[in-house]
Amino acid sequence: MRLLLCCLTIGHQAPDLIILDEPTNNLDIQNINILTSAVNEYRGALIVVSHDQRFLGDTGVEAAIIMES
Repeated sequence: MRLLLCCLTIGHQAPDLIILDEPTNNLDIQNINILTSAVNEYRGALIVVSHDQRFLGDTGVEAAIIMES
């Protein structure tokens, strides 16, 4: 996660696409807030797999594919 945050802060050298798989697992609230801010500043494409509805809402997800078992 720290590597991702570093990549997001590089700016013009940030990757075009980032895939996050349950990014808020095992993070405390402070680190979730830091991650949310970094994701909101990121200007590339983002694919997020998450059960954390608050994180998804706070990051402004525009489209979702919901899979139910």
